[in-house]
Amino acid sequence: MLQRTDVRRFIAAIFLMGLLRFVLTIAGLSDAIVKYFSMSAVLIVGTVYFAFCTETHKERLKAAYLLMFPYMVVEVAALGYTWFSGRKTIFHSADYSFGTPIATHTLGHLVGGLTWEPLGAFIVMEILWLISRPFRHE
Repeated sequence: MLQRTDVRRFIAAIFLMGLLRFVLTIAGLSDAIVKYFSMSAVLIVGTVYFAFCTETHKERLKAAYLLMFPYMVVEVAALGYTWFSGRKTIFHSADYSFGTPIATHTLGHLVGGLTWEPLGAFIVMEILWLISRPFRHE
């Protein structure tokens, strides 16, 4: 069953990691250092965790959207900061923007965060859940 406290902890962890990443990049640390403060790593852990601890497809879908929401908020806010301030951040570095303009990159995260990104996490959860079925003691 999808536990509210577990979801809240992962939401907080993703948001705090993103905030830390933003603060570090604004403080002037190099991208080579800041890249190790990864929201994606926390998302991956959350995706695996909820693949195994949820009971229904609906719970996994809900978890995927809830995990992606703080990620999208931080990404769009940080890209907005970069866009409006003109100040470089890791969020729009060449490694993460694929050479797109800041407007396209920001819009891509906004749209992706509401559509294909959580659906991708949901599909991964479903695959992990399906693989684990023979090993479950129900």
